[in-house]
Amino acid sequence: MRITTLSLLLSAPLVANAAPFDTCPSKAYLFQSTPVQVWGVNLVTGSTTLLEDDTGMNANINGVGFDFQDRYIYGYDTTNKRLVRLGQDFQAEVINTSGLPTDHTFYVGDVYDHVYYLYRTGKGLFTVDLSPLDSDPNATVTVNKIAGSPATVRLTDFAFHPSDGSLYGIDNNSGGLYQFNPTTGAETYIGDTGETGTFGAGYFDVNGYYYVSRNQDGKIYRINLSPDNAANIAAGVVPAVEFVSNGPSSNQNDGARCANAPVVDEDSNIDFGDAPDTYLTLLASNGPRHELDGVTWLGTDAPDADLDGYVTPQSDESVGIDDEWANGGIGFVTALEAGLDSKVVIEASTTGYLSAWIDWNQDGSFDGANEQVFTDYLLDAGENDLFLNVDINALTGTTWARFRFSQQTNLSYFGGSTSGEVVDIQVDVLNDGATARYFPSASGYATLAYEDNWPYKADYDMNDAVLMYRITEILKDGKVVKSTIDGRLAAVGASYRNGFAVRLPNLDPSLVSSGSSYMKHNGVFTDLDLEDGRSEAIFVIANDLTEKISTGCTFYRTSNGCKEDEQFSFQIGITLAGDGVSTGSWTDMPYDPFIFATPGYYHGENLPLHPGRSWEVHLPDQAPTEAFDTTNLFEAGLGVDDSNPSTGKYFKTVENHPWALIVTSDDEWEWPLEYVDIVTAYPEFKPYAESGGETNQTWYQSPADNQRYEP
Repeated sequence: MRITTLSLLLSAPLVANAAPFDTCPSKAYLFQSTPVQVWGVNLVTGSTTLLEDDTGMNANINGVGFDFQDRYIYGYDTTNKRLVRLGQDFQAEVINTSGLPTDHTFYVGDVYDHVYYLYRTGKGLFTVDLSPLDSDPNATVTVNKIAGSPATVRLTDFAFHPSDGSLYGIDNNSGGLYQFNPTTGAETYIGDTGETGTFGAGYFDVNGYYYVSRNQDGKIYRINLSPDNAANIAAGVVPAVEFVSNGPSSNQNDGARCANAPVVDEDSNIDFGDAPDTYLTLLASNGPRHELDGVTWLGTDAPDADLDGYVTPQSDESVGIDDEWANGGIGFVTALEAGLDSKVVIEASTTGYLSAWIDWNQDGSFDGANEQVFTDYLLDAGENDLFLNVDINALTGTTWARFRFSQQTNLSYFGGSTSGEVVDIQVDVLNDGATARYFPSASGYATLAYEDNWPYKADYDMNDAVLMYRITEILKDGKVVKSTIDGRLAAVGASYRNGFAVRLPNLDPSLVSSGSSYMKHNGVFTDLDLEDGRSEAIFVIANDLTEKISTGCTFYRTSNGCKEDEQFSFQIGITLAGDGVSTGSWTDMPYDPFIFATPGYYHGENLPLHPGRSWEVHLPDQAPTEAFDTTNLFEAGLGVDDSNPSTGKYFKTVENHPWALIVTSDDEWEWPLEYVDIVTAYPEFKPYAESGGETNQTWYQSPADNQRYEP
């Protein structure tokens, strides 16, 4: 008798009858790990909250489903091969069963119409009538296998559609979406989702959207299985699979949710946009939405929450507080004119990342060329002065802009975020016939290469400073109104320290609109360094190029045995004052890019001690700036330099060999390896230089083998 009693106690522990959930919650529940952890997942934004890490069992619980009739979560204890249920305190209680298989476990389950369904590939579809537990939580429930159920699809979860009563799941081998008949277990292939992986958690919302979470990366996708889309599905049109948010990843995932609940409930803490829905604004369109974190927003006041997007003519400001435009979160200081830069002041509550889009072609979407104007730009708390470039082909008129501010990066103009705010506003754009011209092309770069041993040739490897260089000019009514210079530091093969600058010959610095011009380093706005006290506009990009890199090699990107990524890029946006400068008095591209000695550093023998800014190297036959020490560097006849200002010869030897080059080719030029003379690396360079450029003009297309750096 004692043995029998003990056996009964071990096999059928008493159920404590914990309280069920008070309501049908909108939150999705994610069960992970051993012992199991229960997470709350906001399917709309992807945010997660650990709700319970101690369910009272040292076990994994899988195959979970929410019963909206008795408001319990039912699951399968894979560690001990038994059924359990959890109430609102997330403490697991064992359910007495008969007929539960002992030769295998279950990882797939859901509840519908007070029946718990379990599935195992190759074993079948099983049902458990839960109604005996209504009157007696210690009652024994019976597990029945549906005869003839094929169970051929490799599932790790499925979920019941709230209105059509069918089960849906994704095959982990193929990514195919299947429908299952709960009465017979029959399997119907719907179509390919285009996604593969282990979809360990699946949920429905009340509208018939199916959400699935992928174990490997936590990405949450949504499939439109709503009644509105039923005709398309019946006609063989595979529903679109949309990425909607990021959740937690795990190798053990399973999900449960009350499918009768909307995914956004009445006590929403989510901010939505309010542009027309062609821009993807509503939740049904996978519009942008941000979970309010109480920290991250634009403007002076925190935003209020929405149940969904309020598309125009409604707006977020028509409900709740006016939390966007009126509070100064986004202010355009200068007009949006095609081809020009517009200054924008962004007020941020804290540090975070800004991404923004403007519909330049007014086609009702933000997916056009150049329509993303900021990408993961790190804002400081308070006011931030930014510049955006208006597309040269932007149409005149009123259009929509979308700004998203978050603690997350890589946001698109749609989809969920766990923090921040989305602001949709209308803006006015003017295009009055601006045109553009480029050097060397709209998308390509020229290569600048410098030898910093001037006035000596030394190793003459022409890789002491190598930069990629491009210019875009905007013209209106025969005048240059703006110039943008883009560049990247490609190599530093120098022991000496060099700075880099660009002079616009004959351009008076007063003609540069300092309030509308800017400089960026690695995409971040920095102070515009327009050199003081000069009669021509000289923009200093870097006083020391070596400080812009970090390398574990002897030199940076000059040896094929030591490859490294590029680390420094820059952009100068130069807006001309008034209505611009006549093209007749404007200097030709590529202007005058040059290197100079970094002040305070030794720069070679037989030079004035620490020449600093007074030492420069320019492209051949380009006169130096007024900062250059002509007396001590030209007139002293140092080294092998043969410059002669009276004849316009600068920075060349007697043989016309220069100390700087600019190469324009379809492919970016490959500079010589460290200590390899350019004449060795490119044998045709010698006759090209010595002929004054008359012959061998394609010398850069004929390299010697194994003598150049190959990025």
